[in-house]
Amino acid sequence: MKGEIEKNWDEMARVYEDFTEKDDSYSYAIEWPCIQKMLPPLNNKRILDLGCSTGRYSFLFEKENPLSVVGVDISENMLDIAKEKARLRGSKVRFIKADISDPDIFANGKYDFIFSSTTFHYIEDIKSLFLNISNALDDNGVCIVSLMHPVYTAQYPADKNREFPSDDEWVVRYLDKSKRAYIQPWIEYNDDIENFLSTSYHHTVSDYFNAIIDAGFRIERVEEPYPPEDWKQKYVSRYNAFIETPSYMILRLSK
Repeated sequence: MKGEIEKNWDEMARVYEDFTEKDDSYSYAIEWPCIQKMLPPLNNKRILDLGCSTGRYSFLFEKENPLSVVGVDISENMLDIAKEKARLRGSKVRFIKADISDPDIFANGKYDFIFSSTTFHYIEDIKSLFLNISNALDDNGVCIVSLMHPVYTAQYPADKNREFPSDDEWVVRYLDKSKRAYIQPWIEYNDDIENFLSTSYHHTVSDYFNAIIDAGFRIERVEEPYPPEDWKQKYVSRYNAFIETPSYMILRLSK
């Protein structure tokens, strides 16, 4: 499924960037404020951003004066956008095209802070991934992973031989480990790109926690962030949908 995911993200790169770079996007309005509260000091630290997409968090971390920031992503088109943003900003973030499930990307020394946002549901073998992260993290380092909440990914429709799912197939099937296939919101609400199916995996809370424990991590903090209070009036349907099915589960880990 690696090639399929890479192709999808290459096709979605620009509409994803346009959708998620808005001030009221979930990334900025919900995910980032929670991550900020969990961050360790980043001054003079070596940072690895796994599944960095167009560099959003890599650039935010760079503002904290780290020693270095390396962003890794599977999509060439996403990285092209990230590199252009880096050029315009005069950024020193280094971007690398690679699959984060490849252990070779962790072979270039230790990192003080390893981060990932909403990427792990595209990885089938999360046990090996967490073990690779643990091996690459300095003994005094911190890892923060922002996951698509398992309750949220549980509602992704099961893949049915590439058939487009109907609305009534978006129901929670929490213990169903079938591959999932669905239309991303940034495609569904964008008239400039043809709809196509994205595919990913569904991991339960126990899948994540046991992989983390087996890799030798200590879980320092678990957050399930709420939407902003002003969304109750400003974006009523979005607020209620998020309260019903949270999008994020954010974990802070140490060794």
